[in-house]
Amino acid sequence: MATEKEKRNAHVQQQRPSSQKERYAEFANRGLTKRNEEYMVKFSAALADTNYPAEQRAELIQTMLQEILAAQKRGTTAKNLYGTVTEKLKVTLNPPKEPAGPMTKKRYLTDATYNFLWFLILFNFMYGAIAFMAPASTNRAGAAGITCIVISSIVAGLGMPFVTQLSAPDVQHKHHWLVRAGMMAVMFLVWMLVFYGSNLLPRIINPVVNPIVNIVIGVIGVVAILYMRSRFKITSGIFAGRR
Repeated sequence: MATEKEKRNAHVQQQRPSSQKERYAEFANRGLTKRNEEYMVKFSAALADTNYPAEQRAELIQTMLQEILAAQKRGTTAKNLYGTVTEKLKVTLNPPKEPAGPMTKKRYLTDATYNFLWFLILFNFMYGAIAFMAPASTNRAGAAGITCIVISSIVAGLGMPFVTQLSAPDVQHKHHWLVRAGMMAVMFLVWMLVFYGSNLLPRIINPVVNPIVNIVIGVIGVVAILYMRSRFKITSGIFAGRR
């Protein structure tokens, strides 16, 4: 007597020819050569076994058909165009990151503003938390005032896009990595000087604010960051994963 597992396997085997036949029918009479038709059938079957969104599948298949038909006129096969079915499937499921391209003025200003907000958030949350946990620390001369926080955040924001570019793996660098490392070290040193120098300003223009003010500024910064990420493509800086 057949087990439940054997029954399930038999059912799958009965379904496969029908599914395969439907896939061949999908690409029949599309103008494809026999070899390219076989490629698309195999790719479609492999894609169906993944979690690739169904609504995007039809669009992808249509795009591939147009590209293959155009390539056929040049004597190029689907395999020549995309590589093996396995290779094409891998690229489809894990598309490579889009290169950032050259640093334009508009992109620099966007990324610099984004990074300024991140440093403003980090500093305000950090000093706000420290003040809540150790109130006495706010009375010390070394506590960072709000003017120091803002100025150092601006400088860090302006420099971070350059730091990211100097270390980016998908950018064709003009300088050896040792030179780039030295440049990043200099920029960090400049930021440190700005931070400590601005904190020496008189407290009348560089006050240590109430920690609640720090937290409020941090929250406003988070809202601004979320807005920027929804409206702009951020490519350089803190948590700036390309989208």
